[in-house]
Amino acid sequence: MASYKGYLLKIKDKVFPNEYIMWGSYHSYDNQRSELKANRNAANLLVRQTSPNFKTKIEFETPKLWLNEYEEIRNLLNQGIVNSRERKIQVTYWNSEELRYKDAICYMPDIDYQPNNLGNTLLYDQMKLEFIEY
Repeated sequence: MASYKGYLLKIKDKVFPNEYIMWGSYHSYDNQRSELKANRNAANLLVRQTSPNFKTKIEFETPKLWLNEYEEIRNLLNQGIVNSRERKIQVTYWNSEELRYKDAICYMPDIDYQPNNLGNTLLYDQMKLEFIEY
């Protein structure tokens, strides 16, 4: 039986708020296999050597965010960083292939920021966040 607890992603030990994940944009590529070697034998059958270490990639977009909302997300992301130079971040995510939560250390690629100046505040366009398991 699945043990889903109402969230898709935690950063370190804090839940990433569902309202900051745009509906329909969340994609989780669970347990991706890495092929170490592949070739065809004399019978032309594919023979694969696959790594026993499966990796997950998660990506989603936020809705448009006011500066104070983005600050909440930024603070959440910052508290999960375990190596800022390499942008390694500690996450817990819902793995749909295994129907359970899994912990991972991930790489967080660059974010494309598109702030709009509204005088005394900013309104950020949607941002794509990605987490790629090491």
